[in-house]
Amino acid sequence: MIAHHVRPWQSLDGLWDFTFLGAADLQGFDPARVKYTDGLPVPAAFDALPMYAGKRGAAVYRKPFTVPAGHPARLDFGAVTMWTRVYVDGVPLKEHACGYSPFRVEVPASEAAERELVVLVDNRFDFERVPMHEEYFDFYQYGGIIRSVGLNVLPANGPHIDAVQVTPTAEYREGGVSVRVRLGGELPQRIKLGAAFDGGGTQWLEVVPMSGEVVLALRVPHPRVWSMENPILHVLRVSLADPEGKQADDLAVRFGLRRIETAGTELRLNGEKLILKGYNRHEWHPNFGPCTPRLQMFIDLRMMRDMGCNFIRGCHYPQDQEFLDLCDELGFLVWEENLGWGQREKTFQSEKFATDHAEALEEMVEASFNHPSIIMWGFLNEAGSDHEYAREIFEQTAATLRRLDPSRLVTSASMYSTQDLFFHLADVVSINIYPGWYGCEGAEAPLELIKARVDDEAKWIDEHGCADKPLLVSEIGAEGLYGWHDPHNDFYTEEYQAEYLRLACESTLGNSRYCGIALWHFSDVRTYGGGWSMKRPRTFNNKGTVTEYRQPKLAYRAVKAVFRRE
Repeated sequence: MIAHHVRPWQSLDGLWDFTFLGAADLQGFDPARVKYTDGLPVPAAFDALPMYAGKRGAAVYRKPFTVPAGHPARLDFGAVTMWTRVYVDGVPLKEHACGYSPFRVEVPASEAAERELVVLVDNRFDFERVPMHEEYFDFYQYGGIIRSVGLNVLPANGPHIDAVQVTPTAEYREGGVSVRVRLGGELPQRIKLGAAFDGGGTQWLEVVPMSGEVVLALRVPHPRVWSMENPILHVLRVSLADPEGKQADDLAVRFGLRRIETAGTELRLNGEKLILKGYNRHEWHPNFGPCTPRLQMFIDLRMMRDMGCNFIRGCHYPQDQEFLDLCDELGFLVWEENLGWGQREKTFQSEKFATDHAEALEEMVEASFNHPSIIMWGFLNEAGSDHEYAREIFEQTAATLRRLDPSRLVTSASMYSTQDLFFHLADVVSINIYPGWYGCEGAEAPLELIKARVDDEAKWIDEHGCADKPLLVSEIGAEGLYGWHDPHNDFYTEEYQAEYLRLACESTLGNSRYCGIALWHFSDVRTYGGGWSMKRPRTFNNKGTVTEYRQPKLAYRAVKAVFRRE
């Protein structure tokens, strides 16, 4: 889909000038003094490449670009990790400190057409500067411009379209949608907007912007409902006319007509009961780090579809828009969540963390709003939800997500199921449990702990105020080392993992209290190194049903047998 017919837009992906600075002084950084020693592709994580593997420090990217003289512009960054400062023509324009969320940089107009973009990045852990990234997170955190960069040339005068959000209404089957258009630039009292669905004729409306926004009640002319079986997508193109009636700007978005809701303990998609069967998935591959190519994303989805999956939890950060596009097209359901893993009191007391976390929430929802595959927003995986110190941010986050998008469900994955203080904030209660893997030292038959724990969790949650909410196992799993077989069939063997996942799936899906399961994890994935990794053979989280190179373990057939039978 071409997002713009009128607005000049171009991708800045490709080879950029690059240099690795290492332990540089970020405060005294001067882009004019940088000597570039290399060229690297964008998007890519520089420390996923062999010559920079494992290196932590500052690095600099440079790219020339052109904007017609007198025109402002906007740079759209898919993600830059972990911390970045963006310069245009030597002037610092923005700092950003959440390495997986998309962000924008407004570029002022200039008399010069030839411009220079410099991006300073840093993948060092520094709690004061980057509190959203901490070294103990159970996945490897890379550095660099890891997702695409786009350049928008904006009108020299007058308004432009910043964003278009399409929300299906209660009359979605008849094509009813609410369209929110956010505008930027100089706004007159009245503007003329055009709306065209699926390449059809444009309906022009004269409207009055309120606080820079316009909300339109529209109807898709030939509506088709989006579902897992028939993931039909519609396209809306919004155009903006200048005072002479000529098109001055435009933006097209894809969306789906569907409805996600709860009914007591059930999830419902388009009014029908929904049982989620799927995986947690990190965006990662050993050859590419967090920048998996579109073909690999497609292969991953096809493998999950082969196993009978319909659901993916995108852990533990905002997802690549290309991956979400594929989920829209292939009919997968997605839980997308903000960056977070196991934060405790120190983090919750940080004002900068609260600010950065709130900003990243807004960025995530804005970027992903129109994806019909996304059915719920999540936040702060396994954070300290058993303590009062987390209350303020948990309450603020749930309220923010509902304010930004009341059409979707809100959840947070908890490892403190019997001590959690905030299940009441969630539309779906989500629990991470690992019976028969963690904390089972001395158990004679650890696999027998699985069903008992699954049943006990449901009973406890019902008895403590959440009997009217859907319940989801958001993580459960065991490690299996590819090719490791032993007569004992003990921990880390493929046999133990296969039997573990079979029992986990059967116990959860066989208990009518649960609305689904997300197994941990789709593929083996690199995690922390050094002394942090003593419980992680190979410095990997080896709970994947397939290896990092997508070789199926014995567990693949075990999961497939249950998911396709249930």
